[in-house]
Amino acid sequence: MSSQHPPFDGGTGPAPSDAALKAALHRVFDGQIPNYGSYNLVCAAEAGGMLDGPFAGTPMPRGVVLGYRRQPIELVIAPFDRRTLEAAGRPWTIDLTNLAYAAESAPGAFDVGTSTGREFSFTVRSLCQLDSPEQTTTPRTVEQQDDADDFTAFMRQLCAL
Repeated sequence: MSSQHPPFDGGTGPAPSDAALKAALHRVFDGQIPNYGSYNLVCAAEAGGMLDGPFAGTPMPRGVVLGYRRQPIELVIAPFDRRTLEAAGRPWTIDLTNLAYAAESAPGAFDVGTSTGREFSFTVRSLCQLDSPEQTTTPRTVEQQDDADDFTAFMRQLCAL
């Protein structure tokens, strides 16, 4: 995702550009993670599992920003509201100290679990669609082909551990 942070209007105006959407998602992640600059980010609009926040236990309209790095190996799951692009719960960190399992259930779809019993599922696609089903406006998508490919390679490494 882009490292620039242009303004985002919260969905009140026309569909934001790809750069504005990426900036809004960066703010979700960067505002909650102290060392945010050391992570690569991808968006997953299809997410589920034990996430805290206003959408806990519901499939919509939650999405997640996934931050990952290879040294040290770490995955951060930061939920957001797909309609407002605001943080929607506490982020969770998964690393080698608390990883119970990681599996690829389908191409680009992953399940991870922690030693404390938390379980997460998410799908990363080259185009991350952010609008919820009840919206009738132009679809908002983030283009992330290269990032999705890199993240999939990272997750496959994590699954192999």
